Amino acid sequence: MTALGYARAADLASALSLGAAPGAEYVAGGTDLVPLIKDGQRAPSRLVDITALPLRGVAAHGAGVRIGALERMQDLADHPLIQERCPVVAEALRASASIQVRNMATVGGNLLQRTRCPYFRDAMFACNKRVPGSGCPAIAGEHRAHAVFGGSDHCVAAHASDLAVALIALDAVLELHGPGGARRVPLREFYRLPAETPERETVLGRGGRSGLRVLDVDE
Repeated sequence: MTALGYARAADLASALSLGAAPGAEYVAGGTDLVPLIKDGQRAPSRLVDITALPLRGVAAHGAGVRIGALERMQDLADHPLIQERCPVVAEALRASASIQVRNMATVGGNLLQRTRCPYFRDAMFACNKRVPGSGCPAIAGEHRAHAVFGGSDHCVAAHASDLAVALIALDAVLELHGPGGARRVPLREFYRLPAETPERETVLGRGGRSGLRVLDVDE
C-alpha cells in the first residue's frame, strides 16, 4: 500500500504551496475523492485539507448571489437567499445525492466531481479518461446514461453535477485562484468537451485537476 500523507492548509498561500507538490490532491468533503482512492482510480501521495480556508458563506452580490466554494450542499439548498433568488439551485442540490452526502459535500467539490460512467469507475475496463488512448467501451457498449450531445470519438461520458447545469443556466461565474493569481471564468467556459483529450475536463491546469480548484461561484 502506498503511504498517504496529510497536510492541513491554514490559508490560501499555504494551500497553493502544498497543492503544488507532485502527487498532492485537495480535499474538503471527500465524498468523491475518497471513493476514487478506494477504487484505485486516484493515488495521491498527500491530501491537502482546505476546510480551514475562509471559503464558506452565501451573500447577496448585486442582483445575484455569491457562494463560497466550501459551502456544504445541504446548507446551500436550505439558505433563504438561495430559495428566494435562485430556487433552481436548491432544486438541483436536493436532486443531487442523499442528504448524508449533501451534509458533507461542498459546492466546489460537486462542480469538480468525476463522471459516474461505469467504465471510468471500473478499472477492469479501458477508459480514455483514465488512460489516454486506451479506448472507450461505452461508444459501442452500454451507453444509455451517457452523453447525447458534446461527446466525441474518444469519450461519451456525461458530467455528474446537477448543480453545474443549474448554475450554467443562471450564467454563473467562477472565481479561481492559482499560482498566477485570481481569474474569473464563466462556468459555461470552465468545462472542456472531450474532443481528443477527454482526460482534460476543465480549464484548470495540470490535467484539469490543479490550482486551488473553485473558490467562489458568483451568479
